[in-house]
Amino acid sequence: MTILIILGNIAAFVYQKMFFMSHGGDLAAIYGARPYELTHFKDIYPPSPYTPYISLITYMFMHGGIVHIIGNMLFFYAFAPNLEDIMGHFRFLLFYIVCGVVSAIVYIIPNFTSTIPLVGASGAIAGVMGAHFRTLPGTRISCLLIIFRITLPAIVILLPWIVLQFYNQIYQGQSSVAWLAHIGGFIFGFLLVRKFQGNN
Repeated sequence: MTILIILGNIAAFVYQKMFFMSHGGDLAAIYGARPYELTHFKDIYPPSPYTPYISLITYMFMHGGIVHIIGNMLFFYAFAPNLEDIMGHFRFLLFYIVCGVVSAIVYIIPNFTSTIPLVGASGAIAGVMGAHFRTLPGTRISCLLIIFRITLPAIVILLPWIVLQFYNQIYQGQSSVAWLAHIGGFIFGFLLVRKFQGNN
């Protein structure tokens, strides 16, 4: 499922760019999760061919640029396979989708009048990271430090990451990055990972 999700994101990104080149329109504005639409029960321009609520899933496959999708997919690939191994394929897929939906809702509630579309897989990925933090904190993760490849315990990467999300939310607030969605996804993943493991 990890590989299929990555391929799905890449395919959606390629289609998104091809659509822009051929039609001049931005699919993120159509399939991104726009808080105003979801809280006012109104589809605003550009209209979606489907109910706006489908955007709670489709927004996860839209990205703002090449750096955005590469960064998200690298983080996802670093943590997702370990979690998929302990959850199983279909439980993991369901967990990923639910984390993405919950992270969007957490972001939308305080930004209910915003018409700016929320896009990106980072909320769902944050849920994966939160689950990894709880269940596999000592698992060693390969990462790049400048040009060197090093391995670190997951907790050494994840703890500073979530602290940084809180810091940015408090001191930067509204920005082009949905810090609140990251926080919501991480906390949800941390709290409910055991349910998706089927141990409770």
